[in-house]
Formats: sequence, C-alpha cells, structure tokens
Amino acid sequence: MLQRFFDYDGKLVGFLNKTGEIILVNIVFLLCCIPVVTIGPAMTSLYYATMKSIRRERGGPVKEFFHSMKRTLGKGTLLTIGILLWSASLWYGRQMVRAGTEQAVTFPLILYDAAIVMSVCILIYLFPVFSRFEMKVTKMIQLSFVMSIRFLPVTVIVAAGSMLVGWLVAFRLPIACILVVPGVWCYLVTFLMEKALLHYMPEARPGEEQWYDREKRKEDKNE
Repeated sequence: MLQRFFDYDGKLVGFLNKTGEIILVNIVFLLCCIPVVTIGPAMTSLYYATMKSIRRERGGPVKEFFHSMKRTLGKGTLLTIGILLWSASLWYGRQMVRAGTEQAVTFPLILYDAAIVMSVCILIYLFPVFSRFEMKVTKMIQLSFVMSIRFLPVTVIVAAGSMLVGWLVAFRLPIACILVVPGVWCYLVTFLMEKALLHYMPEARPGEEQWYDREKRKEDKNE
C-alpha cells in the first residue's frame, strides 16, 4: 500500500504534479497581469487552464492558458478597461458624496454601496462565464448577475474567500506566496463555480464528449 502511494500514478506524485502545474500557470498569470489592461483575459485564462488542464487533465496548463488568452485578449482588454473606469467612477463618486456630508449614512451613499456590492457579485462570475461562453459583453454581465443571485451561497463564499486571500497576500503572508496563492484559490473556486456553470451548459450531442461535464455524467450514472 505504501509503495502504491509513492508510485508514479500514486496520490503523492499526483499531488506534487498538480501543485507544480498550479504554480507554473500562476506565474504565467501574474506576468500577463503586468500591463494591467490584460488582467481580465489573464483571469479568464487562469480559470480556463485550471479547470480544463489541471482538473480535467486535457492539455498542458500553459498551452491552454495561452490558447484562452489568444481567444479573449481583444474583448477581455476592453472589458478590463471598462471595469477599471466603472470602479474608479464608483470610488470617486462615493468619495465626493462622503466629503459633502457630515452624516455617516445617507441615501446617495447607500446607492453607491449597493452598486459596489452588485459589481463585486457580477465580477465573481464574469471571468468564469467569459472562459466558457461566446457571447456579447452585455449578455455576460446579465448572466453573471443572474448567477450571483441564483447561487447566492456560492457568491458569498467566493467573495469572502477572495477578500481573505487578498488580505493575507497583502498583509500577512510572505511576498513569495503570491506565486502560489492565487492559483490555489482559483483551483478551489472551480469546485463551487462549475456547479453553477453546468446549469447553463448545453447538453452534448450523442457521441460528443465535453471535457467540463465529467462529474455531471458520473452523477447521472449513479442516479
């Protein structure tokens, strides 16, 4: 039993292989985020490569990452610019309203806070949706908004976890952890996100194999 554990196909080697792949694709992701305007397609590609290559073992993670980058770069860059401008306008508008009143809570502040919360909820699903579907940006935003409400527990868990991970990387963990932590968190998020995405994926035609629905087919067999 111990020998099987250390075999090439054993659990230890499998764990080490996945860990190495996560670190590798995470480094590529960080490098692609350097221009800032490419953060959107980089996040989309990180999710795509993590799900398809690391979890489903289809293709190499770096190859799948750049395959997704090539597909999403143009639209993803424009989407990133739009997100940055929208975020800046929300922050600036809230600061102006806050500076113009002495009250801790006002109706305009509540509206800005609601817009911020709604935007965060949409962003949680936007890049996973972008990684899986070919649709207009407005349709992606609409679908992400619907999913954020329909799968509210997932939304809360991913939002809270993402804020915790960001806080840990920024203030508590050694700087070198940034080479690992985002990829690990993305890997964990796929287990929650895929349960939501599969509700919107079309059924495969007879004889057609879809790499993303292996767990769904297993569940159908068990039933």
